[in-house]
Amino acid sequence: MTNGERLAAELRRAWNGAPWHGPSASEVLARLSARDAAHRHVRSSHTPWELLLHLTTWVETPLRRVDEPSYHPPDAIDFPRPAATTDAQWQRDVAALGEAVEKLALRVGRMSDEELEAPVADRGYSYMRMVDGVTQHLAYHAGQIALLALRMETAGVLAPPPTIVIAAMLSAEGLRLVRPWPLLVPRWVAYAPLWAGLGLVCWALWRFIAARTPAEPWHPSRVIVADGPFRFTRNPMYVSLLLLQLGIGIWRQSAWYLAMLVPAWYVLHRFVVLREERYLLKQFGAPYQQLLDRTPRWL
Repeated sequence: MTNGERLAAELRRAWNGAPWHGPSASEVLARLSARDAAHRHVRSSHTPWELLLHLTTWVETPLRRVDEPSYHPPDAIDFPRPAATTDAQWQRDVAALGEAVEKLALRVGRMSDEELEAPVADRGYSYMRMVDGVTQHLAYHAGQIALLALRMETAGVLAPPPTIVIAAMLSAEGLRLVRPWPLLVPRWVAYAPLWAGLGLVCWALWRFIAARTPAEPWHPSRVIVADGPFRFTRNPMYVSLLLLQLGIGIWRQSAWYLAMLVPAWYVLHRFVVLREERYLLKQFGAPYQQLLDRTPRWL
């Protein structure tokens, strides 16, 4: 294998092969929708889309320098903004980068060792080093885009969990007014689930704060929280919400609150907990699987 063929193989591997450093650039880009690609996390940062167009510029520029060593791209196309932010435009721009990589790979693959070792004008580096830099540049920005994509991904829960329980309690209150269903339990019994629910939610929130990761399931998770109440249940905050509903139902002396625990639990289980588990397993892999294996989902 000539040096040109080796460089061409490394370019193709970085774009859509199986590079040693992780996912290829095309695999990372395939994870993003146009909306994700156009999202700017910080005002002064580049979007994934701008990074994609920047990569295209710096694949096309070395290709042009093979025949025109003194070429330098205009500043306007270094980190350009997309022509449009539609899904179709995103697919075209991703495809354009792939075509540019393939053109450079074909051109470099035909270059002799002497041509590759020649200097690129007066830039102080050879064509071989330039093409090696393109491969490294692809890997660097693919990793950057992967991190941005990771920050954007969430569990995709149906709704904030407290609103699910609040909706169940509002339904119970409405049914209580329309058709009373008395609960023959002393009101003082309500103190046990109420204090247990409040204590559990505060304990769980404290562990999230200590771990510096969001408690809200609609935000990306940074780490797995496995201590505190999470040693006994994987979902202490949702258990606490159901305990609070139980306590309020006893205090309101209405069996409807207890009956509405079933739909509240089902919606939490089906549209929050299971989605969170799929997301966290994808996000953290084996460490989260260990938590699944040793800690019950509820109690």
